[in-house]
Order: sequence, then C-alpha cells, then structure tokens
Amino acid sequence: MTEYSASGGPGRIAFASKVPGSILQVDVAANQTYLIHRHGFLCATEGVRLSTGFQRSLGAGIFGGNGFIMQKLEGPCSAWVELGGEAVVYDLKPGETLRVHPGHVGMLEGSVNFDVAFMRGFANAVFGGDGLFVASLTGPGRVWLQTLTVPNLAHALLPYIGGGGAVENVESGVAGGIAGAVLRGIFK
Repeated sequence: MTEYSASGGPGRIAFASKVPGSILQVDVAANQTYLIHRHGFLCATEGVRLSTGFQRSLGAGIFGGNGFIMQKLEGPCSAWVELGGEAVVYDLKPGETLRVHPGHVGMLEGSVNFDVAFMRGFANAVFGGDGLFVASLTGPGRVWLQTLTVPNLAHALLPYIGGGGAVENVESGVAGGIAGAVLRGIFK
C-alpha cells in the first residue's frame, strides 16, 4: 500500500473514482469487518487491515477468469470505498435474504452471510443476459449495492466507440456471450 504524509504542517490529498459513482466514508471500529468488491478500496487512515475476504472460483472465463473476489476491510480506521453508480443501501434483518447479480454487490458488513449460487432455470441462465450466478446475502447486517458495474458501463458506451451491432447486444452477459458465440457461428 502506498503511504502519503504531509511534512512540515497539515496537508490535503484527494482521490477520484475510476468510474462514475459514489465514494463512501466508512468508520471502521476495532471489532468491525466489511467486505468490499474487488476494486472498491480507495484509501484509509492508519490502522487499516486489508486482505482477501471472500474468494470463489467459478470456472474459466467467468468474472474475467479470476473467480469472484472481495476485499476484507478491518480497523480501527476511517476508509473510503468506491461504488459504481449510485449506492443503494439495505438493512437486512436476521434470516432475511437478498438475491442480486454478483456484480452489483458493492460492500457489506461482516455479519452478513455471503454466498454465490448457480442461477436456477435453464431459460434464466441462457437467455437472461445476467450470467449464470446469483449472490445470496443473508442478514443481519447492512448491504450496499452499486447500480453501475464496469461491464454495464462498457456495454452502454459500445455504440459510441465502434461496434454496437446486433451480436454485441446479445453478448451482454456470460450466458449472452455463449448464445452470441453460437449465433455468430450459425450466421457466418
């Protein structure tokens, strides 16, 4: 981790997000844990402990071939976290479950049980365009979802930077990519 300090007096430093979105300040107590999406950690004050908190291998080619990874943030510290798009906050009660596309999971308290499961239903998995997996978040605890993922941003920009034909539109998700590859093979 890079460390910044002001010499000779007070100083100021600024950080910017990689994609349009929200930067949230999180005050982490000594006994608190947060899980953050793999590129969400921006910076923190002294006392931060950052490590891999959740890792699930989901097969070659899914999530960029790297599996699903979340960063574990512990304190005591103040930290700043980047979420893509708007942050949508849910307070889950004990036993309450929220199922969401894994790419939209921005941050969650360590008390929330996190799991990734296979999407049920052949039609959902192949033609849904959102991939083969769903995240299951079970309370108690707070969950921050991000409304804009990097793949969705790239897909939205595609018509403005070249491409944007019918095949590219079919290839919006992992399952869509499979269907697009099949269609591309049929129509060549």
